[in-house]
Amino acid sequence: MHSLLLTNQWLPVLSGVPQGTGLCLLLFLIYVHDIILGIDSEIRLFADDCIVYRQICNSCDSASLQSDINKLHECSYKWQMSFSVSKYCILGIRHKCTPTGLNYTLGNTLWNVVNSHSYLGVTVSSDLRWHEHVNNISAKATKTLKFIRCSVYCGPLIQMLQLTFLWFVHIWNMHI
Repeated sequence: MHSLLLTNQWLPVLSGVPQGTGLCLLLFLIYVHDIILGIDSEIRLFADDCIVYRQICNSCDSASLQSDINKLHECSYKWQMSFSVSKYCILGIRHKCTPTGLNYTLGNTLWNVVNSHSYLGVTVSSDLRWHEHVNNISAKATKTLKFIRCSVYCGPLIQMLQLTFLWFVHIWNMHI
């Protein structure tokens, strides 16, 4: 990285901001502050996450959402930042109706349509039911409980097996 002085001479930059610090987040937010300018849809920013949404009642609403997505793409190109292709998706929230017009693109990439998506630890489903979120939380709690049980109950057993194994290795090496 280099800096430009008034004399038009390039010099190396010998300092920076460590990743993960509060100043780093503040500078990032200042860097992308204009991402919301000119967006007609609702937009929510949290750290480096961005959600754009709008109620789609007709084809004009769908075209407006696509226009906003195009503006976001232009902004990311301007600031030399890219969206993570694996993270963006379309979640149509509806009540007993078939979604229409869920074909949106970012640049030349068609977005995936999903039935549920996790955002900030909450799994939102297209029918706004809590079943999938509760199942995800239960699965995480079960994994944690299994880890704790294994640490408490299996810990001494594992240590004994390791000592036995080391003893056998020692005996085996003496006979070779």
